[in-house]
Amino acid sequence: MKILFLCTAHNSLSQRLFLELAETHTISIEYALSDSTMVEAATLFQPDLIICPFLTARVPQEIYQQFFTLIIHPGPPGDAGPSALDWLLIGDDGSETDPENLLITQPLKFDAGPVWAFEQFPVDIDDLRLTKSTLYRGPVTQAAVIATLAAVERIRARLLEMAPLSDLESQLSSQMAGLTLSLHISPSNTYRDYSVAERKPFQGGTTRHRPLLKAAQRDFDISLHTAKEISRRIRCSDSQPGCLSTVLGKSLYLYGGIVEEGQWVQNMDVVAGALIGCRDEAVCIATCDKKGLWITHLRRVKGKQDTTLWPKVPAVTCLQDIQLLSIERVKQLTVPQPTKDWLMANFSTFQEIWVEFTTVAEEQRVAYVFFEFYNGAMSSTQCVRLVQALEFVLSKHTDLEPLSAVVLMGGASYFSNGIHLNVIETADDPALESWENINYINDAVLYLLHELPKRKIHTVAAIRGNCAAGGVALAAACDKVIAGADVVLNPAYRALGLYGSEYHTLSYTKRCGNSAAAGLLRNMLPLSASDAEQVGLVDHVLSASGVELCDQIRDYVETMLSSVDDSASSFWKAGIDTSMAALASVRVAELAEMAKDFWSPRAIRYHRRRSDFVRKVKPKTTPLRFAIHRRAEKGERLLDEEEKIKAGTYQRLFEDQGVIFPCLYDP
Repeated sequence: MKILFLCTAHNSLSQRLFLELAETHTISIEYALSDSTMVEAATLFQPDLIICPFLTARVPQEIYQQFFTLIIHPGPPGDAGPSALDWLLIGDDGSETDPENLLITQPLKFDAGPVWAFEQFPVDIDDLRLTKSTLYRGPVTQAAVIATLAAVERIRARLLEMAPLSDLESQLSSQMAGLTLSLHISPSNTYRDYSVAERKPFQGGTTRHRPLLKAAQRDFDISLHTAKEISRRIRCSDSQPGCLSTVLGKSLYLYGGIVEEGQWVQNMDVVAGALIGCRDEAVCIATCDKKGLWITHLRRVKGKQDTTLWPKVPAVTCLQDIQLLSIERVKQLTVPQPTKDWLMANFSTFQEIWVEFTTVAEEQRVAYVFFEFYNGAMSSTQCVRLVQALEFVLSKHTDLEPLSAVVLMGGASYFSNGIHLNVIETADDPALESWENINYINDAVLYLLHELPKRKIHTVAAIRGNCAAGGVALAAACDKVIAGADVVLNPAYRALGLYGSEYHTLSYTKRCGNSAAAGLLRNMLPLSASDAEQVGLVDHVLSASGVELCDQIRDYVETMLSSVDDSASSFWKAGIDTSMAALASVRVAELAEMAKDFWSPRAIRYHRRRSDFVRKVKPKTTPLRFAIHRRAEKGERLLDEEEKIKAGTYQRLFEDQGVIFPCLYDP
């Protein structure tokens, strides 16, 4: 079929769905920038079906009256409104019957059409690491894919049932020509009543039509609400719009909401709302129930004079920028890490990095390194801490107790997305901060290419969540890369106007070959885990998700270490010079190009795109690499701005040790 996506943004859900459907259908994407652009897209593409994976605007009437249109709503049948996940995580179980909460006054309701499929999953709203964002990128996206694939197949089957037998062959050959018939078909009632996978009715509470959850309804009274109640309000607001509060002395949007249950808080005699701790750029406030609450990030409120949104940044950075927190005060409030030796705390607290040591087949020791960075972004200071954790791991490798493998586990929702664009955007000198950030992340990658291999320690990247740009290169530097089947990878840097570093010119070319590596960087399109496996970026795909995925990762590592065939000689690094001198050549070549991206005349591209991305500036058009219906004009194939840049065919920057270094831009 020809399927058109109408999206507010091409986000994690729409990318995942695109990768699934593109295997058997032709997909084009249009950003919902206005009613007229959406109508024009449908007219140009003439789709058999329109799907709206992530849409915060109404579908124009002209579209759904002419084209069969599916809306993906992140809630069960009977639930409606723009804040479905927000209401869920704040604790709404459907028992609230206040008319103010039940009525949506618009003449045409959102999410009110017939149900073609739904899928369900359990949710623990008091899981302190569960935010609206992590819920959306994880279980919601998985359920949406299952339900959408089922809906598409049910529509197809229904049409074939209705088609006269004589027309069946022609309909199949034209890929469902005449799908406008679908405007007059109705789904079975069982589609609304029973979930796709287990064929069970909805297992949750009463569903309601809920309105937008307003800022006042998310706010809290620090003297009355418990840490758990406040945590719910903050986590249900992540990542947009944030929980608006004055608890820190000024009206700010709060993020994080991790409850602190350490003994150090319980022993404090302070008033609720007092600032009682700082750790890794987060701040902790006291709550009325003798606990603490970690605020990890803050965003300033857009003022009348502001043309764009303020970036979301680490809490300490924001409070220092608005002069509510001094450097001396941060030093006074700094509390130590919750455990020694980078172990994971056994109580609720804010902890970004932890290490787990285990012993597997035949007494082989493995270190699992977890780094749960917000939205997968890695700032300079976070990269430094990750290097410190890796250095600690190395200190545990001795002649008597050697380490056999180090496994990078990343985060559950994001493995890594590379450098921290928000921190860079708010720095006094964004170009300098970009330079420092890329160098610090390169330091971390160097451990995977040199420090660990020279000690004959195998390295594995276990990608449990989505991964992009420098995060993909970080993983690719490992001996083995394994990934969950549901993850989405975006290896290209180019859409942001960057050449890229993290030794990707070495890992990508040796893993994938020159041509495929060039394609990864040039195409700027998402990859599924299986697609990445086909080109060599991923070595093995695991079928599970969540806790089961962690179990499969451990099983894989144990099997890898116990297999005589899976020795170091089978890794992609075999025969490559990974001496400090050779790796320095790679690094210098990449950084020479990155320096141009930060400071040369072409840097305007990176600085403008970074600012637009971080400050949520609405794009003017849909990129043509997504909107294939807009590619052709007067017989010519139109190109995006990025595609017009003369791309490297992996011909030059220079050649050393048999490795060809690409130059993606003209000098």
